[in-house]
Parts: sequence; structure tokens; C-alpha cells
Amino acid sequence: GISVNIIQPQSWSPGQPVPVNANRITLAAIITHLFFPISPRTIERWPLVVRRPNRAAVYNVEEALKYAQKLYDAAYCYKQTAVIQP
Repeated sequence: GISVNIIQPQSWSPGQPVPVNANRITLAAIITHLFFPISPRTIERWPLVVRRPNRAAVYNVEEALKYAQKLYDAAYCYKQTAVIQP
């Protein structure tokens, strides 16, 4: 078979308004900036609606950010204790 690599550019950077829809690479950059590090491959496994106009997978950014917020809020957290050297 023929293998085709499709390059999906990241078209968002911090300081810009977030788009309404984004591909996985752009979405991962937004979530990494706002919440926690994440890869585009992880987003494939999230329960999000995928739309495929022109065969390109795009996600609703607001929906993804709500899911990221839910994961962030449910994450285990703790306060570190300072180690004081004598």
C-alpha cells in the first residue's frame, strides 16, 4: 500500500484567541498551555465529537477545554513539604 504522511501545522500560539475548532496538534498546544502537558495522540482517546470536513479531523475547542478542566479538577493534588537543611 501507499503511505501518506499528512502534516498538520500548529496554527495557534499563546496570546492569540482560541479558535472555535482545531486539529489535534493545535488542541494539544492549547490544553498544554492552559492546563497540563498532553500529546495529540492522547486527545484521540478522549470522548470528544470529531468532525471530518475535507477528511481532516477537527474538534470543538470549547468541548475539549471543558473535558480538560474536568480532568484537572479530578486530579490528585497535595501540598509538598519543604525540606529544611540544618
